[in-house]
Amino acid sequence: MLLPLRRQKLSKHIIDNSPSPSRGGADITALNSADDRLCVAKITTAHGIKGFVKLKVFTEIPKDIENYNPLYTSNTGSDTLTLTLKNAIKGGWVASIDGITDRNRAEELRNTELFINRTSLPEKEDDEFYYDELINMVVLDNDNQEFGYVVSVQDFGAGDLLEIKPKAGKTFFFPLNPNTCPTIDTDNKTIQTVDIEDYIF
Repeated sequence: MLLPLRRQKLSKHIIDNSPSPSRGGADITALNSADDRLCVAKITTAHGIKGFVKLKVFTEIPKDIENYNPLYTSNTGSDTLTLTLKNAIKGGWVASIDGITDRNRAEELRNTELFINRTSLPEKEDDEFYYDELINMVVLDNDNQEFGYVVSVQDFGAGDLLEIKPKAGKTFFFPLNPNTCPTIDTDNKTIQTVDIEDYIF
């Protein structure tokens, strides 16, 4: 579950402007390039018989998603829909969608991701960053050496986690907090970590 619109105060971290390391031949431009759209929600299934849907909302304040209506149904196409959140449920929200009034049509939207244009995002303060900006950042170890890069940001209910792809081996999860990630450098796109090797199993 990507958290594209959650904002984090940089004041909880040290801002470091030291040079960013290279990635051993990888195309850093491609890895760090941002898409024009961001996924803000995902419809998981239909709910009831009136055309409601269940969805996961990835904004910091779920109701804020309504401010971005209409939402795109793909990251490149022009099709949109307009939704209204009804009530929170375990693992997500129930929502109605304009023009959808029966379960069959709601079922057709199963697994649909909903997007907004990046230009629609509110302005950040100087000490804030959006969590999607962490994607593809270079991860540094205790010795300030390149360890890997961030694949995604997840939250399974026990706190935010970075999914990290090391230079060798499979991806794993690493807690995202000021103790484990004391330095997040948004200019050079690096994250300084503490004892990251301890989280590899």
